Amino acid sequence: MDCDRQVFPKDIFSVLDTAESYLLNQVAGKANEIDIDPDALLQALRGLGKLGLLALRVPRQWGGKEVSEETFAHFQELVARYSGALAFLQTQHQSAAGMLVASSNSSLQQEYLPRMGNGEVLVGVGFSQLRREGEPLTVATPVSGGYQLDGVVPWVTGWGIFDDFIVAATLPDGRAVFGVMPFQETEQESGGSITFTTPAQLAAMTSTNTITATLSCYFLPQEHVVFIKPVGWIHENDKNNVLRATFLATGCAIAGLDIIESAANTKSLPFISNAVTSFQQELGECRTTIRKAQKNSGVKLAEKLQLRAWAIDLATRIAHAAITVSSGAANYLHHPAQRIYREALVFTVTGQTSAVMEATLERLTRPYPNYKDNSCGVGVSPAVKSMVAGKMPTPQNLKNITYSRVIHLSHVIDTDIPRWQGDSPIEFETVAKLEKDGYYLRRFSLGEHSATHINAPIGFYNSGVAIDQYPAESLVLPAVVIDIREQVANNPDYALTVADILAWEEQHGEISTDNIVLLYTGWQEKWSDRTAFMNQDNQGSMHFPGFGSDATQFLLNKRQIAGVGIDTHGVDCGQDTTFATNRLVLEKPRIVLENLTNLDQLPPKGTTLAIGVLRLRGGSGSPAGVMALVP
Repeated sequence: MDCDRQVFPKDIFSVLDTAESYLLNQVAGKANEIDIDPDALLQALRGLGKLGLLALRVPRQWGGKEVSEETFAHFQELVARYSGALAFLQTQHQSAAGMLVASSNSSLQQEYLPRMGNGEVLVGVGFSQLRREGEPLTVATPVSGGYQLDGVVPWVTGWGIFDDFIVAATLPDGRAVFGVMPFQETEQESGGSITFTTPAQLAAMTSTNTITATLSCYFLPQEHVVFIKPVGWIHENDKNNVLRATFLATGCAIAGLDIIESAANTKSLPFISNAVTSFQQELGECRTTIRKAQKNSGVKLAEKLQLRAWAIDLATRIAHAAITVSSGAANYLHHPAQRIYREALVFTVTGQTSAVMEATLERLTRPYPNYKDNSCGVGVSPAVKSMVAGKMPTPQNLKNITYSRVIHLSHVIDTDIPRWQGDSPIEFETVAKLEKDGYYLRRFSLGEHSATHINAPIGFYNSGVAIDQYPAESLVLPAVVIDIREQVANNPDYALTVADILAWEEQHGEISTDNIVLLYTGWQEKWSDRTAFMNQDNQGSMHFPGFGSDATQFLLNKRQIAGVGIDTHGVDCGQDTTFATNRLVLEKPRIVLENLTNLDQLPPKGTTLAIGVLRLRGGSGSPAGVMALVP
């Protein structure tokens, strides 16, 4: 599932492209080994370091990449897709680097930060105990030259991997002091000590070597102090960063979806393909909504918690589906679906607060409308009761479409309509006459991509979905219309640009997830003139407008659209013989509509399309009856 090919500035794209190449080639095939073997995990972590990817949010002056929060989120999602253990561990190190950046201790910064991005020094964190209510587990007492630390740090990850870690302890006034200490058993001359338990036997990511540290009269010198935070800092920090951990969950979800897609391609079962489409649509909407919320400072905490819970719920459901399609093989401990399912459970509780727990439980216990059937004393849903009574059920998530007009977006099919060079002719043959047979009937013949039609992935990918495998719900979708007639009037080879899209959004707002983007070029007016419509030159090359590949990538990756449509014979420009837009859109079972008409009658946004297809088994596409429901 190619969820990450997006439009970024060159330097940022380089970071993500470098990361993805490394993860695909060096990590993905070893993910199960990395999950259980600390040495394999350390090697994978050092691999990120060799690429300079372990201090992404650190300023360049300290040897970091200084990437944006959005880019860091994409990176987190990428790593979680290919290895949950690596994602979890490098997050600890990146967090430690961020804390040092925020420190006013320049000596510590000079000692650590230049060596953290390349992995020369690896640093963990241990401060989750601050979230616990009641008596503090780790306390700090001010003494001459620093602090004496006593107590336990119950959850520190990276024993035998990290060189040092940043610990937090509660001061007598309730504030918390954070300091760097060695991640190895230590006996100080003053009598202070650090000891560690053996690594915990976790259900997942055992290679991360999570232990409990015990501090006894340990002296933390002032020069090792990172900072002191006010009372309640951890809770405010959790509120501010409630969305950050969602990208580990969505990365895990993408990993599960990779398995389901692979099963859909090898098992050729329509219901698996339907599941892929459904999960893709929901995951795309979830990711887009989270990213928008991340940029919007006006989003309330309650809404952020709901988004966090959605990502957790989706990751566990997709991971469970990956188990399902893997059948009995998923019971093996080494099976990728088994590992991803366990990772989803870990990411459910990563950085968990009571508020996150509450939101997650609310999401997982969404009410199901039960009906008490007194005849048998068991709970029966209204849908089941209706079917027993011979009535159609009314789903609880019924989608209402309000419209005032219905407009045909399909041309009338006749024998003389424009056809792609090499397409079979359109033929009608009378096989029964009213006068002779008592009814009138014709046989007709036309290509799968003739007239107004929809394309399917199998037309461009051997393992792609055929038109008969499209679920019904994927054929009723909202649409927006981008008018480029003015540009086309001066250049028949015009290709939609990202700038055109952004200009449209300036007027009408950002294109929402799961919309079909219809391109109104004015070419529909040429339909009655086959020569003008195909517009071939003397060398046989066609000249008509379409979607540019950059614009297509932007719409797919940044706007998570459901498909594209156009009033020409192809969503690709006539000059594009590679079918770039078709290939990009149809990497997944999305919508590609060609030879549309009446786009001039549609508003820029608000229309719903109902797409009728012929369910041709194994079909590369189908003539389509497309209707626009206009509000």
